[in-house]
Amino acid sequence: MVEQDTRIDIAGVRVAPGDWVMGDIDGVVFVPADRADAVFRAALDKIAAEDTTRAELAAGESLHAVYARHGVL
Repeated sequence: MVEQDTRIDIAGVRVAPGDWVMGDIDGVVFVPADRADAVFRAALDKIAAEDTTRAELAAGESLHAVYARHGVL
């Protein structure tokens, strides 16, 4: 090992110790440690909104009405 707990650049993105790195079949995302709480809260809010729109669509609401109300599909 040459270094530990140091910043690196991956594909033009700076990644620092404490940052979050997550990936799946669609790709990889790096979340800076100092923004993680806000990013994860926004992601959970989007999931909640998508769950609401999915339920409203399943109940027979129109796509137009649901999107106009929530701005999320």
